[in-house]
Amino acid sequence: MSKVDEMVDVLRQWQGIERQAMNDTAEIMEKTTSPLIRVIMEIIRHDSLMHHRVQQFLIDSVAKESVTVTREDIADVWDKLKAHDLMEKKTIQMAQELRKKAWTPVLKLLLDYLIKEESKHDTLIEQLDVFKKDLGRSSGG
Repeated sequence: MSKVDEMVDVLRQWQGIERQAMNDTAEIMEKTTSPLIRVIMEIIRHDSLMHHRVQQFLIDSVAKESVTVTREDIADVWDKLKAHDLMEKKTIQMAQELRKKAWTPVLKLLLDYLIKEESKHDTLIEQLDVFKKDLGRSSGG
Protein backbone atom coordinates (compact mmCIF):
# COMPACT_ATOMS: atom_id res chain seq x y z
CA MET A 1 0.00 0.00 0.00
CA SER A 2 1.41 3.40 -0.96
CA LYS A 3 1.77 6.29 1.50
CA VAL A 4 -1.13 8.06 -0.19
CA ASP A 5 -3.38 5.01 -0.06
CA GLU A 6 -2.55 4.44 3.60
CA MET A 7 -3.18 8.09 4.46
CA VAL A 8 -6.54 8.08 2.64
CA ASP A 9 -7.54 4.75 4.20
CA VAL A 10 -6.85 5.90 7.76
CA LEU A 11 -8.52 9.27 7.18
CA ARG A 12 -11.64 7.57 5.79
CA GLN A 13 -11.78 5.26 8.82
CA TRP A 14 -11.41 8.29 11.05
CA GLN A 15 -14.22 10.04 9.18
CA GLY A 16 -16.43 7.06 9.95
CA ILE A 17 -15.67 7.47 13.64
CA GLU A 18 -16.47 11.19 13.43
CA ARG A 19 -19.80 10.42 11.71
CA GLN A 20 -20.60 7.95 14.49
CA ALA A 21 -19.71 10.59 17.08
CA MET A 22 -22.13 13.02 15.41
CA ASN A 23 -24.89 10.39 15.54
CA ASP A 24 -24.10 9.46 19.13
CA THR A 25 -24.13 13.04 20.35
CA ALA A 26 -27.46 13.68 18.59
CA GLU A 27 -28.95 10.62 20.34
CA ILE A 28 -27.63 11.76 23.70
CA MET A 29 -29.09 15.22 23.12
CA GLU A 30 -32.49 13.66 22.41
CA LYS A 31 -32.38 11.63 25.63
CA THR A 32 -31.37 14.39 28.05
CA THR A 33 -33.06 17.45 29.41
CA SER A 34 -29.86 18.68 31.04
CA PRO A 35 -28.81 21.98 29.44
CA LEU A 36 -25.17 21.32 30.35
CA ILE A 37 -25.08 17.87 28.75
CA ARG A 38 -26.88 19.24 25.69
CA VAL A 39 -24.40 22.08 25.18
CA ILE A 40 -21.44 19.73 25.64
CA MET A 41 -22.93 17.33 23.07
CA GLU A 42 -23.49 20.26 20.68
CA ILE A 43 -19.83 21.25 21.09
CA ILE A 44 -18.62 17.72 20.42
CA ARG A 45 -20.98 17.33 17.47
CA HIS A 46 -19.75 20.57 15.91
CA ASP A 47 -16.11 19.61 16.50
CA SER A 48 -16.71 16.19 14.92
CA LEU A 49 -18.22 17.90 11.87
CA MET A 50 -15.18 20.17 11.57
CA HIS A 51 -12.82 17.21 12.02
CA HIS A 52 -14.66 15.42 9.21
CA ARG A 53 -14.25 18.46 6.95
CA VAL A 54 -10.53 18.76 7.73
CA GLN A 55 -10.05 15.04 7.10
CA GLN A 56 -11.78 15.42 3.72
CA PHE A 57 -9.53 18.38 2.94
CA LEU A 58 -6.51 16.19 3.73
CA ILE A 59 -7.86 13.35 1.59
CA ASP A 60 -8.42 15.71 -1.32
CA SER A 61 -4.98 17.27 -0.87
CA VAL A 62 -3.18 13.92 -1.18
CA ALA A 63 -5.52 12.09 -3.56
CA LYS A 64 -6.64 14.83 -5.95
CA GLU A 65 -4.67 18.05 -5.92
CA SER A 66 -2.01 19.13 -3.48
CA VAL A 67 -2.56 22.38 -1.63
CA THR A 68 -0.30 25.25 -2.52
CA VAL A 69 0.03 28.48 -0.63
CA THR A 70 1.98 31.39 -2.00
CA ARG A 71 3.56 34.29 -0.17
CA GLU A 72 0.96 36.47 -1.86
CA ASP A 73 -1.90 34.32 -0.51
CA ILE A 74 -0.70 35.02 3.00
CA ALA A 75 0.35 38.62 2.37
CA ASP A 76 -3.10 39.48 1.01
CA VAL A 77 -4.75 38.71 4.34
CA TRP A 78 -1.90 39.03 6.82
CA ASP A 79 -2.95 42.36 8.33
CA LYS A 80 -6.46 41.03 8.99
CA LEU A 81 -5.02 37.79 10.42
CA LYS A 82 -2.78 39.75 12.79
CA ALA A 83 -5.73 41.91 13.89
CA HIS A 84 -7.83 38.79 14.43
CA ASP A 85 -5.02 37.21 16.45
CA LEU A 86 -4.98 40.24 18.75
CA MET A 87 -8.71 39.73 19.32
CA GLU A 88 -8.10 36.03 20.08
CA LYS A 89 -5.45 36.97 22.63
CA LYS A 90 -7.83 39.49 24.21
CA THR A 91 -10.61 36.91 24.53
CA ILE A 92 -8.18 34.46 26.12
CA GLN A 93 -7.19 37.08 28.67
CA MET A 94 -10.85 37.94 29.35
CA ALA A 95 -11.78 34.29 29.82
CA GLN A 96 -8.81 33.68 32.13
CA GLU A 97 -9.86 36.61 34.30
CA LEU A 98 -13.43 35.34 34.42
CA ARG A 99 -12.21 31.82 35.22
CA LYS A 100 -10.45 33.15 38.33
CA LYS A 101 -13.80 34.57 39.49
CA ALA A 102 -15.93 31.54 38.60
CA TRP A 103 -17.77 30.06 41.55
CA THR A 104 -19.58 27.02 40.15
CA PRO A 105 -18.28 23.86 38.50
CA VAL A 106 -20.37 24.63 35.40
CA LEU A 107 -18.85 28.09 34.99
CA LYS A 108 -15.36 26.69 35.48
CA LEU A 109 -15.91 23.82 33.04
CA LEU A 110 -17.25 26.00 30.24
CA LEU A 111 -14.74 28.82 30.77
CA ASP A 112 -11.93 26.23 30.66
CA TYR A 113 -13.41 24.99 27.38
CA LEU A 114 -13.53 28.52 25.94
CA ILE A 115 -9.96 29.25 27.00
CA LYS A 116 -8.74 26.09 25.25
CA GLU A 117 -10.74 26.87 22.10
CA GLU A 118 -9.52 30.46 21.86
CA SER A 119 -5.96 29.28 22.56
CA LYS A 120 -6.33 26.75 19.76
CA HIS A 121 -7.30 29.53 17.34
CA ASP A 122 -4.35 31.62 18.51
CA THR A 123 -2.02 28.66 17.94
CA LEU A 124 -3.34 28.12 14.40
CA ILE A 125 -2.59 31.74 13.51
CA GLU A 126 0.87 31.46 15.10
CA GLN A 127 1.48 28.35 12.97
CA LEU A 128 0.50 30.34 9.88
CA ASP A 129 3.09 32.93 10.87
CA VAL A 130 5.78 30.21 11.05
CA PHE A 131 4.56 28.88 7.71
CA LYS A 132 4.80 32.40 6.24
CA LYS A 133 8.36 32.78 7.51
CA ASP A 134 9.32 29.37 6.11
CA LEU A 135 7.88 30.41 2.72
CA GLY A 136 9.97 33.55 2.81
CA ARG A 137 13.17 31.64 3.61
CA SER A 138 12.56 28.93 1.01
CA SER A 139 11.89 31.47 -1.73
CA GLY A 140 14.73 33.77 -0.80
CA GLY A 141 12.36 36.47 0.50
